[in-house]
Amino acid sequence: KKQSQINWSMRAILFDWMMEVCMEFGLKRETYHYAINYVDRYLSTVINVPKIELQLLGVTSLYMAAKVEVFILM
Repeated sequence: KKQSQINWSMRAILFDWMMEVCMEFGLKRETYHYAINYVDRYLSTVINVPKIELQLLGVTSLYMAAKVEVFILM
Protein backbone atom coordinates (compact mmCIF):
# COMPACT_ATOMS: atom_id res chain seq x y z
CA LYS A 1 0.00 0.00 0.00
CA LYS A 2 1.61 3.23 -1.15
CA GLN A 3 -0.74 5.76 0.46
CA SER A 4 -1.04 5.44 4.22
CA GLN A 5 -2.86 8.76 4.80
CA ILE A 6 -5.27 8.69 1.85
CA ASN A 7 -8.12 6.21 1.46
CA TRP A 8 -10.72 5.56 -1.25
CA SER A 9 -13.37 7.79 0.28
CA MET A 10 -10.99 10.78 0.32
CA ARG A 11 -10.21 10.12 -3.32
CA ALA A 12 -13.94 10.00 -4.14
CA ILE A 13 -14.57 13.28 -2.31
CA LEU A 14 -11.69 14.89 -4.21
CA PHE A 15 -13.09 13.72 -7.55
CA ASP A 16 -16.58 15.01 -6.69
CA TRP A 17 -15.09 18.38 -5.82
CA MET A 18 -13.07 18.40 -9.03
CA MET A 19 -16.25 17.70 -11.02
CA GLU A 20 -17.95 20.68 -9.35
CA VAL A 21 -14.99 22.90 -10.24
CA CYS A 22 -15.12 21.71 -13.85
CA MET A 23 -18.84 22.48 -14.08
CA GLU A 24 -18.36 25.89 -12.45
CA PHE A 25 -15.69 26.91 -14.95
CA GLY A 26 -17.30 25.26 -17.97
CA LEU A 27 -14.50 22.82 -18.65
CA LYS A 28 -15.01 19.87 -20.93
CA ARG A 29 -15.62 16.36 -19.62
CA GLU A 30 -12.38 15.28 -21.29
CA THR A 31 -10.50 17.80 -19.16
CA TYR A 32 -11.96 16.23 -16.02
CA HIS A 33 -10.85 12.78 -17.16
CA TYR A 34 -7.35 14.02 -17.91
CA ALA A 35 -7.19 15.53 -14.41
CA ILE A 36 -8.31 12.27 -12.80
CA ASN A 37 -5.65 10.45 -14.79
CA TYR A 38 -2.99 12.89 -13.54
CA VAL A 39 -4.10 12.43 -9.91
CA ASP A 40 -4.07 8.65 -10.17
CA ARG A 41 -0.71 8.56 -11.90
CA TYR A 42 0.80 10.84 -9.26
CA LEU A 43 -0.65 8.83 -6.38
CA SER A 44 0.64 5.61 -7.90
CA THR A 45 4.21 6.87 -8.19
CA VAL A 46 4.72 9.11 -5.13
CA ILE A 47 4.66 7.31 -1.79
CA ASN A 48 2.82 8.69 1.27
CA VAL A 49 1.25 11.90 -0.05
CA PRO A 50 -0.04 13.84 2.99
CA LYS A 51 -3.81 14.27 3.05
CA ILE A 52 -3.37 18.02 3.53
CA GLU A 53 -1.90 18.14 0.00
CA LEU A 54 -4.67 16.15 -1.66
CA GLN A 55 -6.77 19.15 -2.71
CA LEU A 56 -3.63 20.89 -3.96
CA LEU A 57 -2.92 17.84 -6.09
CA GLY A 58 -6.48 17.97 -7.45
CA VAL A 59 -6.41 21.63 -8.38
CA THR A 60 -2.95 21.31 -9.93
CA SER A 61 -4.16 18.39 -12.02
CA LEU A 62 -7.16 20.42 -13.18
CA TYR A 63 -4.87 23.30 -14.08
CA MET A 64 -2.61 21.05 -16.14
CA ALA A 65 -5.59 19.41 -17.84
CA ALA A 66 -7.10 22.81 -18.64
CA LYS A 67 -3.82 23.88 -20.23
CA VAL A 68 -3.96 20.78 -22.43
CA GLU A 69 -7.54 21.69 -23.37
CA VAL A 70 -6.51 25.20 -24.39
CA PHE A 71 -3.54 23.86 -26.35
CA ILE A 72 -5.76 21.43 -28.28
CA LEU A 73 -8.22 24.21 -29.23
CA MET A 74 -5.48 26.40 -30.74
